[in-house]
Amino acid sequence: MAEINRMLFYRHLRAEPSQYILHYRRGRLVRQGVGLAYWFHPLSAAVTQVPVEDIETTFVLREWSADFQEIMVQITLIYRIMDAEKAARRINFSLSLENGAWVEQPLERLENMWARWAQQPTRSCLAALPLVDGVRLGADHIRQAVEETLQGNPEIEGMGLAVVSVQVDRVAPTAELEKALQTPTREAIQQKADEATFQRRAMAVEKERAIKENELETEIKLACQQEELIRQEGANEMLAATQQAEQQKFTIEADVERNTIVAQGYAEQTRIRTEADNEARRMRLEVETEAEARRVALWREVPPSVALGLAAQQFAGKVERIEHLNLTPNLLGDLLQQMLMGQE
Repeated sequence: MAEINRMLFYRHLRAEPSQYILHYRRGRLVRQGVGLAYWFHPLSAAVTQVPVEDIETTFVLREWSADFQEIMVQITLIYRIMDAEKAARRINFSLSLENGAWVEQPLERLENMWARWAQQPTRSCLAALPLVDGVRLGADHIRQAVEETLQGNPEIEGMGLAVVSVQVDRVAPTAELEKALQTPTREAIQQKADEATFQRRAMAVEKERAIKENELETEIKLACQQEELIRQEGANEMLAATQQAEQQKFTIEADVERNTIVAQGYAEQTRIRTEADNEARRMRLEVETEAEARRVALWREVPPSVALGLAAQQFAGKVERIEHLNLTPNLLGDLLQQMLMGQE
C-alpha cells in the first residue's frame, strides 16, 4: 500500500519500488512509474497502484473423478503483472486518497479469475481418471494441463498478466473416501507391523529357547562335573579309608606283635618267677622239714617237764590275750608232781 500524507489541500504520495503508480488527472494519464513520490491535488486526481512483484495465490478446486467421486485439488500459482496499464483497465487497483489503501480487493478478484481459468483443465484431467489414479497420478497431469491452458490463454495476455509457475499441492478425495483408500494400505502396514512384531516375538522366543538350552546345557555340564567331583571325592575317601585301614592294620599287627612279645616275655617271666617260687618254696619246705625233724628230735630227747614248759611258752607266744583261765587243784597238783618227778 502506498503512503499518502496530507498537508492543507494537497497530498503527498510515496510508493515502494515494487508498486507501479498510474496517476490520472481529469481522465488522462499524467504520471506513471514505480517508486514514485510527488505532491498532487486530490480533487482532480485518480491514483492506481499495481504490484509488479511476483504474486502467490492458492486456491482449492472441487471436481469429480471418472467413477463419480469428489476430489479436492489445491493449486498454488505464482503470477506477475507484466503490463500495469492493461491490468488497471480490467481490474480496479484504485487507491483511497485518504489512507493509500485499495478501494476494492483486486488480488482476491485475480485469485478468483485464476481459479476459474484453472478449473476447466483440472476438470478435464480428473474426469478421465478414476479416483485412485486421480489421487496417485493426477497432480502431474493437472499441473501440465493447467500450465498449458494458462500460458495459451489470450485473455490472460490481454490483461497484462503472466504465469510464473504452477504447483499442485494436493490431490485428495473427501475425508471418508481418503480414509477408505488409506484403510488397505494402513491394514497392510499394520499387517507388516504385526508380522514384524510376531517375528520379533518369535526371535525373542527363539533367543529365549536358545538361552534356556544354553542354561540347561550348562546345568547338565555342571551336574556332570558335580557327579565327577562326587565320584572323585568318593574315590578319594575310599582311598583314604583304605590307607587308614591299612595303617590301622599295620598298627594292630604291630600292637599284636608287641603284645605277643610282651605276653611271651611276661609268660617267660612268670614261668621263671614260678619256678623260682617253687624252688624257694621247696627249699623252704626242706628247711622247715629239716627244722621240724630236728625240733621233734629235740622234743623227744628233753624231759617232759621241759617239754611242758616249752609248750606253755609257745602257747603264751601264740595267744595274745586270755579272757579268763580256770586252774583246778587237780591240774596244779599233776603239774607240780610231774615237775618234781622230773627233777628227781
